Amino acid sequence: MKRRNRAQSMVEFAVLAPIFFMLLLGTIDLGRAIYIYNTISDAAREGARAAVPFDNPLPSNTTLVNAVQSKLGGGFTLAVDPCITQGGTCPGTPLTPNTGYIWYSSNVGQLGHHGVTVKVTFLFQPWVPVIRDASGNGVTISAQSTMVTEY
Repeated sequence: MKRRNRAQSMVEFAVLAPIFFMLLLGTIDLGRAIYIYNTISDAAREGARAAVPFDNPLPSNTTLVNAVQSKLGGGFTLAVDPCITQGGTCPGTPLTPNTGYIWYSSNVGQLGHHGVTVKVTFLFQPWVPVIRDASGNGVTISAQSTMVTEY
């Protein structure tokens, strides 16, 4: 009789274990996504902050990109949005998982009180296979910050 009870609990564990581990790993992936959002949000804010003060010389696009990159730390691969270099005005969407783009408005370093916008877009790839398959190429996470210039 005791052996039957042991076998029953093993079957119950075998049925519930995949669900439990999926929830556990899904929670870890959700934590990673929130961490990435907070990090790129801070980076976008730092980029906008670097572009608005009155300095001599006035802030440049390079100053802005360096400020964003310095705030990120390791583990993030960001490049300047190809829309900017090709003369476009729209922010692009990264196509490679776990990479991103830095987009900024074209009025950085121009005289006059105007808003400078910095947008960081990141293509997040989950670790959990079921969630990764459901998300396709990944989930796009973006954060944007706008500040008014002081020059």
